[in-house]
Amino acid sequence: MRMMKCYLANTDNGHFITANEAATGEPGSLTCPSCGCVLYVQPGSADEKPWFWHDQSTVPASTLMSCVHSDPEIKAEARLRKLRNSIGEMVVPEPVLSWHCVWCGQHYQGVKLCIPCGTGIYSIEDKRQETAYLSSVSTSATWS
Repeated sequence: MRMMKCYLANTDNGHFITANEAATGEPGSLTCPSCGCVLYVQPGSADEKPWFWHDQSTVPASTLMSCVHSDPEIKAEARLRKLRNSIGEMVVPEPVLSWHCVWCGQHYQGVKLCIPCGTGIYSIEDKRQETAYLSSVSTSATWS
């Protein structure tokens, strides 16, 4: 896992110490204030100031993922992977095409709009799609 550079650490006696302070002396054991991981000082160069690096073997990967110093790109990839997995498990709904108006007893197909009632608010899904279609065909045949 990629971790960003860290410039602040906790000492073993509970005080904060900067990477500049740690590079000039013997600070003892250092931990990350965010995840509790063991930190080591990297001395700076002429164009870069000192920083801490995480010893990733001292804490679980799940703890490192919640650390403020973990790479934001890695966190974004993990969030996308989790979202894709949850979407992949979703059931795709089937559109309802058969309706039954509980107000007037009419069975009809297509858009949720009962013609005799002039509304669809009293209509529910007709689970018996073939029966609903056949009854609407036979009803219209008898009225013709």
